[in-house]
Amino acid sequence: MKLVSMLAQARATDTFAVLDGPHRRTRRDLLAATARCADRMRAAGLRPGRRVLALLDQDARGLVFLAAASAVGVKVLMPYDLARAAEPEWARLVTLSRPDCIVTTRDVGDAVRAAAHADRIPVLYVGADPFGADPAGEPVPAEIAAPVTEFLVLFSSGTTGRAKAICVSEELVCRRILSVTRALRFGPSTRAFMSGLINNTTGVIFGFGALAHGSALIYPPDRRPETWPAVVAETGATHIMLRPAALRRFVDAALAQGADLGSLEVVAYGAAPLPRRLLEQARALTGCAWIQGYGLSETFGPFCWLDETGHAEGRYRAGVYCVGRPDDTVELRLEPTPEHPAPRGEILLRAGRIMQGYYDPGTDRVTPLGGWFRTGDIGEWSSSGDLLLKGRIQATILGDNGHRVHPEEVEAALAGVADVDEVAVVGLRGADGVSEKVVAAVRGPLLAHSAAAIRDRVRAGLTGVLSEELWPELLYPCAHPLPVNAGDKVDRRRLAESLDPTLLIPLTGADRS
Repeated sequence: MKLVSMLAQARATDTFAVLDGPHRRTRRDLLAATARCADRMRAAGLRPGRRVLALLDQDARGLVFLAAASAVGVKVLMPYDLARAAEPEWARLVTLSRPDCIVTTRDVGDAVRAAAHADRIPVLYVGADPFGADPAGEPVPAEIAAPVTEFLVLFSSGTTGRAKAICVSEELVCRRILSVTRALRFGPSTRAFMSGLINNTTGVIFGFGALAHGSALIYPPDRRPETWPAVVAETGATHIMLRPAALRRFVDAALAQGADLGSLEVVAYGAAPLPRRLLEQARALTGCAWIQGYGLSETFGPFCWLDETGHAEGRYRAGVYCVGRPDDTVELRLEPTPEHPAPRGEILLRAGRIMQGYYDPGTDRVTPLGGWFRTGDIGEWSSSGDLLLKGRIQATILGDNGHRVHPEEVEAALAGVADVDEVAVVGLRGADGVSEKVVAAVRGPLLAHSAAAIRDRVRAGLTGVLSEELWPELLYPCAHPLPVNAGDKVDRRRLAESLDPTLLIPLTGADRS
């Protein structure tokens, strides 16, 4: 199974395929650009198995490059952060991995050029616009390589030093694209909104999923979620995926603008717990189907689903982070541990249908998986058969009271407190060097009140929702938006480093009334 086949499986037509800013691209345009890009890559000496570091902009050229890379049969390395500020990290990755070529749609900057020059690594610019006159004959790459076993390397947590990265096969990428888009109800009339980035699973799945179903893909002209409701209304987008932080901004903007979201058929969400209040507000606003997906970078997309039926039945209320039921693409079981006894346990997946393994960019070696893959997530089953996530083993905080606290579980409970818009839980190391103070940073209209009123309102909101031994010991009123990483997830390390101890508000302890 080939990625390029999702673009080339239908004969070249002049039907609308991609809206990219002012440009309306047809499937014929995309095929022609892919053939041209593949020819340029071969002319640069790239052959099956060669390694390419891809530095791409968030536009249709990223799709073209990945389709061409599939045709040529190269291994693609894509950094986690494609923002301009990440140039020093790109340069370190160039020096570490020494790829055969750098392919880019942009000016890579002095640091990357210097690193490439030092190791004599060619830089291939896709160009300002690869969409030109059709090549002679049918605009399909003349040669298509066999499926690539180690096709795509994604860096899941930055690219500094000896970066941790996952390696996935081309077959897995294609199978995931098809299984996920089927779960999200893609069809020929779909207009998929490209909210995801091309260097992560959402971007690849939505981009090639739209092409595989013969439907259309819409790139927003601006990456800010508050601008997206107007784009949805203008373009008639039918499918969109939003992480909780982006969804909050999207909903606030839609309400403020009075945007018509009537074209939406499916809103997908995931990656973090979604506050129940926000979910119900957003469902009332859109009136369409809502689907939550739970997956990992290692699985290249979701494998567990809370579909519209689950939402309509209210099954999301079974726990603070209910992610639904596994599909038929994975085998899943829970393994209790001494710290997380039954009915809880670590989520394990059968290794046959996930990534090839973890990739070392310095040695170009993949550490293969065997047997069951440990996700590092803790879960348990609800009475209705849904999977309830409790948090990450690695993120667990050992509180002063001896209880192990999962930040995600506490965050989901705090998000339901009135007038809390953003929340993140971090640990501050205690004097013994082992236990930690559990601190919840909160932001929203709640902060207009006094410290005592904030404390009392949070206590009232948590009572009956979360066991008291799991409550945060301290609250931190955060006047500014919580820091996020390139994947739009809260950066807990930066948050913990930025806390001002003089502003902390005790929530638990002897002063409790």
